Amino acid sequence: MFDSMKYGPIGEAVEKAMPSTEADPIGVYASTLSLFSAAINGHVLTENGRPVAIWTVLAGRSGIGCKGTAYRNARALMGAQFDGFFATRIISGISSGPSLVSNLYGIELASMGSEDGPDSRALIIEEEWAEILKRAKRCPTFDQKLRTAWDGGEIQNRTKGKDGTGDVQKVDTPLLGFHVHITPGEWGKFVSATAALGGSYNRLLPVLVEQSKMLPYGKRAPIKADLRMAEAYKWAKAKPREISLAKEAYKSFDEIRAFMLGKMANTPEHIAVYFERTAEQVLRVAAVLAASEMKTRISKKALQAAWAFVQYSINSVEKLVTEAHDGGAVKVKSLPDMIREVLKRHGGEATSTLLLRSLQAHTNAAGLKETVDQLDDVEYYRGKSKTTGPKPTIYRLITDDVKRQEPDEQAQEAPALKLVQEPKPKSTPKRTAPKKVVITQPQPQPAAANPFAALL
Repeated sequence: MFDSMKYGPIGEAVEKAMPSTEADPIGVYASTLSLFSAAINGHVLTENGRPVAIWTVLAGRSGIGCKGTAYRNARALMGAQFDGFFATRIISGISSGPSLVSNLYGIELASMGSEDGPDSRALIIEEEWAEILKRAKRCPTFDQKLRTAWDGGEIQNRTKGKDGTGDVQKVDTPLLGFHVHITPGEWGKFVSATAALGGSYNRLLPVLVEQSKMLPYGKRAPIKADLRMAEAYKWAKAKPREISLAKEAYKSFDEIRAFMLGKMANTPEHIAVYFERTAEQVLRVAAVLAASEMKTRISKKALQAAWAFVQYSINSVEKLVTEAHDGGAVKVKSLPDMIREVLKRHGGEATSTLLLRSLQAHTNAAGLKETVDQLDDVEYYRGKSKTTGPKPTIYRLITDDVKRQEPDEQAQEAPALKLVQEPKPKSTPKRTAPKKVVITQPQPQPAAANPFAALL
């Protein structure tokens, strides 16, 4: 899935960093897109003058989602060139409309005397977004002002003075970035269906993430900054840039719009409301990818990569909202169903270690094999290892396209090792060949002299 969406310097930088992190590559990619878009927002616009900020939500279970790791990886990839932006523009704890306006107004006011003039760029970072959603329910204007800020429209707030008078805080063109973390369970609990129907959440791109692998402790190489993003940032700030579609991409964009109109018509409203701005989301992601290449034209390839990323977000939303709409009741799944679900999430194959980590305490290695032995649509075999360690056990979901293989075919077509290190398998007693049992025929006895004795 990541291969279909990675593009340009950002995609290549994330791919290069993956051997040094346990985070989900799509999570690192989403974080980098969000941070980079917030930094160039205002300096780079779409062809109709809209902001390019990409608002992302990493949704993953605590401990195995690696949401914080993905965010820190993205910061490392961007390097020192962005330190000034992050040091002065990141805000958190915003849970009301007046607080949002006040923070953006303060940032813009502080930049009045700078060489570049007023600058309202800001970036909301919340690694515990559920706490903000809990408090935001008390403010009737928060959702509305957040929506307006995504659109780049004017937001304002009137403050009250001691003498009864007050001042108006107004931000003409808010340039707001947004990147937050939440668990799937918290999404169902705190994301309001009413706010969703009002359009508060179709500005977001939720992305389901989970740990990609396990690295040996103490042997993680540091992630180095990618200088091409620093060059693109410098290019974006040099003068105003307007990013538009190249003519070769027109047809593809129309196909995307037609597809989404059909999907929305055939999707329940409580889910379809999240897709209302898909076309603009694709354009924003594509514009950011083009800007990372220092180009003002969006190629067909860049548009298709952006569409792949947004499609992944659409699938994530459907899963999150469907589970929340079912009432939040915990449905007990059978172990075989859980095994199939995990394998589907990993493209049909997963190593024993990755599968057991996803299943958590539901079974162990022996129980996993015992369960799979009873399934007709799942198999396992020994893969190839690129290290001197033991060969990993690969579990495969058998579909019409993937037939059950013989042992010699499995050895030839085993996938690449997904885990850096696996525990050594327990030693099993050597089997010895069974002893050959020789059955000797009884020797005939000489006939008895007395015939009556022979009859007895």
